[in-house]
Amino acid sequence: MAASRSDYRDRFLDAVDAVESGRRGAVSEDRWLAENYQGAFLSVVEGYLGYRHEAVVAETVLLLAAVRERAVYPRIREMSVKGADSVRMACAGYIKTMEDDDELIPKLFDRLEHSDGHEFDAAAARLAKIARAEDMGRVRRTYGQVQGPMRSKVREVIERLILRNPSMEGTREFYLSVPVPPDEKAFDRFLTKSTEYLDVRYRASVFPKSTVSMSVYNNVLDALMKMRKRLYNESENLRYYDLDKADRFDELSDLVAWASEDLSKKTLLRDVRARTPAGPAVYWFIISV
Repeated sequence: MAASRSDYRDRFLDAVDAVESGRRGAVSEDRWLAENYQGAFLSVVEGYLGYRHEAVVAETVLLLAAVRERAVYPRIREMSVKGADSVRMACAGYIKTMEDDDELIPKLFDRLEHSDGHEFDAAAARLAKIARAEDMGRVRRTYGQVQGPMRSKVREVIERLILRNPSMEGTREFYLSVPVPPDEKAFDRFLTKSTEYLDVRYRASVFPKSTVSMSVYNNVLDALMKMRKRLYNESENLRYYDLDKADRFDELSDLVAWASEDLSKKTLLRDVRARTPAGPAVYWFIISV
């Protein structure tokens, strides 16, 4: 179970107090703080980079190095040339850690892409801890090329990347969807069916209505999400297809946006089934607007 922000804050503040009381390593060597860190917790920690107690600052820098928090890299580079010796040394350690990771990451990708078994698992586990936001594209390409337990290992890399980069949280479902290899005929079928579904069936049966049943709403919502994921995963494949596919891609994207907005304005109805002497009866009532 993931730690909550309040739990993380309480543990971190207790560790800060311990460092101020002379307990060296209370922050930087706390495995719980390192293992339960999420990018969303940066605001809990970052303020202590300017704290009055230099030992707390130094240990905070070391903790941020351990969790591979790159958002503070520019600030720590500035801190590395000023301040107390212990802080500058910690900053130098942070910078060295990031530089070592930058050198190691391409080698880990090479192992992912050209090995299997224990070597693959070890590379994926290491990459999960140190991969950068800019590595997501390459991670996802590998994700689409492997299957079974290997895909599960790469999925963990993606999950950890999202945890370290909160800005990715809103597109989690897209990052975790499986990339599709270029297949122009399959994409053509998808475009034709999806466009017909929205531009004909949705426009005729759902668009004119101000209320829809919960089952219809959920079915359409599920279809729209499947379309979004497929479009997301086909975007890099467009360069392999005929030029008309890009135009049809844009047309379907516009239809998905239009239908999503229209669906969001509907009043929803839910059916409740109650058994009567004559058999089940269906009652409808408004649940939201």
